[in-house]
Formats: sequence, structure tokens, C-alpha cells
Amino acid sequence: MAPKTYFSQTLSLFCSFTIAPSLSSIRLLSHERKHSVDYLYSSQKGRRSANNSKRGQGLENGPFDVENESFEQTQLNIQNANAEGKQVPVNLSSDATDQNHSHAHAHQHHKQNSMSKLLSHIIPPDDQKQKLVSSTQEWKKLEKHAEYIEQTHLRDLLQDEARSEELFAEHDGLYLDYSRQRVTLDTMDLLFDLADKQHLKERITAMVTGEKINWTEDRAVLHTALRAERNSDQNEEERIIVDGEDVMDEVWDVLDQIKYFTDAVRSGEIRGFTGKRLRNIISVGIGGSYLGPEFLHECLKTEPEGINKSLGYTLRFLSNVDPVDVERACADLDPEETLIVIVSKTFTTAETMLNARTTRQWLWDFMGDDKEVVRKHMVAASSISSAERVKEFGIDTEKYFFRFWDWVGGRYSVCSAVGCLPISLLYGFDLFEKFLLVRSTDEIFLICIYHTHICKIL
Repeated sequence: MAPKTYFSQTLSLFCSFTIAPSLSSIRLLSHERKHSVDYLYSSQKGRRSANNSKRGQGLENGPFDVENESFEQTQLNIQNANAEGKQVPVNLSSDATDQNHSHAHAHQHHKQNSMSKLLSHIIPPDDQKQKLVSSTQEWKKLEKHAEYIEQTHLRDLLQDEARSEELFAEHDGLYLDYSRQRVTLDTMDLLFDLADKQHLKERITAMVTGEKINWTEDRAVLHTALRAERNSDQNEEERIIVDGEDVMDEVWDVLDQIKYFTDAVRSGEIRGFTGKRLRNIISVGIGGSYLGPEFLHECLKTEPEGINKSLGYTLRFLSNVDPVDVERACADLDPEETLIVIVSKTFTTAETMLNARTTRQWLWDFMGDDKEVVRKHMVAASSISSAERVKEFGIDTEKYFFRFWDWVGGRYSVCSAVGCLPISLLYGFDLFEKFLLVRSTDEIFLICIYHTHICKIL
């Protein structure tokens, strides 16, 4: 099979961005759900018919099926039959049997509801179902265009100066040149037409205004709110309300909490159990709870301002449960000068909690099994619903619990307490605040046309 072209990669990216994941799987699951339900009903009907046939053998008019009818309907049928002078054999079960049937129906209904509930997290709700993207005219045009692209060579495309000059985008010092990809201006226009067909602009607006576009978990997706500009003059139309809470007030409250805490640690106002200053930070997390902050750390540690701000401090990340990694994270660090940040939305993630207990024991081994050791040397970034578990672990939830919210996805959490806490401890809150200026991309993302916006092109 030929290597996947840029055109097909870009097409896949647009589809994955604008359509619910794995449409073919969704279609298959829809078919299976219908088949399963049909099978359940047909099986029940078949069993009932067989039972009725046995019970009504030799009866001229056949029995009424009281299992399938309501009590009122059965009475009405009997009255009508009596009025016509017919003898009506009715299969009336004993009270115990009726009760068993009732329990069986209730159990079957419960099973069907459970299956529907399970599938509701996989198959979109009725109001969000739509025609498959592959059935649209825009998709078919792209398929036809792909045949042409397959016959082209990059060296020929680069001879078109007008094309080469158009295939670039720039924003805030970032420059994207994609003229050396196997696409033409027509390719991009067709891709943008597909994005319009899938209502990309409307979906972006729905995301940034707090609509619950994550229908699998019934949650909003508001990582953009984490870096929104602080505005005390915000009017009601600009406010974002999710589940009755003002999102922006919550975000700024946590940022203020982190600023006070990290400034106090770096100034020496907040110290460890033995009175020493806290100069070493170990961030314990996995997946999105550490990747974003680690990537940001990799960027900042070689920048002149980052180098100067981090002098005298150490930041390490621990995500692997391998004892060797734990040893590497703690090696040559003084526990009396070490602050451990536990990052877990639920505070139940197996790998994270194992490492949390291991590092807690490391602190106890050096400073004694005292609850104040944990309260002075361990902090948590977790969801508000996990506060009780954080408290049970021994962390001071009054001072050292930094919350984030269900609408913060792991891979997008670097602008929340997940990234703000370890990065601000190492580099200072002021430098992290500069990182939040990435909001300029969010602002342009809402209003900019496709051809000139890096994110939309990619």
C-alpha cells in the first residue's frame, strides 16, 4: 500500500475534529443495538406464542394472552366476547405465577434500560445524530480530487508560484509553510467546504460558550476558559455558566490561590516540616496529568528567563510505577527540601496513587511517621469531587488542595492547576502567566477565516 499522503492525512484530521469518533463503529453499534432489541422482542414473542399454543390446545376460539395485555384490556376483551355469546377461555395464571411474570418483565425492562444507558455513551443522542460525512457531496468531491492529487508530483506543484505564495499562515511569530505538501489551492478549498458542511464554526462557538459537547460524559469542554483574560467588567453575555457555576470566577480564584502559594514557597514564607526551604518539586501524575507540564518545562528550561527564574530549584516528573523510575525521581534530593505534587482528577488513578504512597513513605522514612510531614510536603491538584479522598490521604485540603473541574480534559489541562502548580513552583507564577497569553490563538480561532489560521489549517 502506498504511503499515506498529506491530503489523506489532512482529510482524516478534519473528519476526526468535526465528527464523533469512529463513525463506522457507531453505525455498526447502531445496527447491533437494533438487532439485539429486535432479537429480544422476537424471542419473547416466540416463547409466549409457544406457551399460549400449548395452553390453548383444542379450544375453539383460542386463549387471550393475559401476559401481553393489560388487566383493563383483558376485561374489555372478555366483555365484548360475552356480548357476542361466545365462550371465552382465558389463561389466567395463579397469583404466584402472575407475580413471577411481573418480576420477569421488570427484570427484562431493567436489562434493556441498562443496555440503553451503556450504548448512550457510544451512540450519539437523537438530537445529535447526523448523516455520515462520507455520504456528503463535499466528501465525494474530495474523493474525486484525491485521484488527481495521487497523479501529481511535488516538484511540479512547486512550479506554481501563485500556489506556493498562498500556502502559508502566520500568527504571533509562528510561521506555517505548507507549500511543500501535496495539496493545491483547490484541495484546501474543498477541505474548508467540508468543514463548513460539518458546521465547524458553530461547533467551535458551542465549545467556547460552555455547551456540553462531550456527550459521552455529558460535560462541557472549556480548556479555553483556563487561559481567558481576566476582565472585571465582564457583562452577563460574556460570562460562561456551567451547571450553575460561573466558570471564569472559579478559574481566577484558583489562579490567585496558586499565585499566593507558589510565591510563598519561593520566598521561604512556606517551609517544610523541619523548617528548611522547599527547593525540589516532584510532580506525580500520568498521561495528561504530566505530559503537558513536562513539555512546557522542556521549552522553558532553555529559555534565558526560564534559566534565571529556576536557579536553585529542581523539578522532576514521576509517572511510571517502575521502582527504578521512583528511585531516579528521588535520587540525590533532600526530602526535607522536597515538595511533592500529586496530580489526579479523581485521586484514584492506580499508577498515580501507588507512586503517591511510595513518595509519602519516602518522606516518612527520613522525617518520621508524622501526619504533619504529609501536610507540609505534599499538595494535590484534583477535581473538587475528590476533596474527601485527598483529605483521607493526609493532604491539607484547606491550604494545599488546588482544584480543577470536570470540563478540563487531561490532554488540555496544562493551563489548569495541573500545569500551573509545578511550573509556577519552579519558574514563578509570573512566567507561567506569560504562557497563558496563548489565549491570543483562541481569540483568533473564533473569528479568523480558514485560510489564514494555523490551527484551522492543521
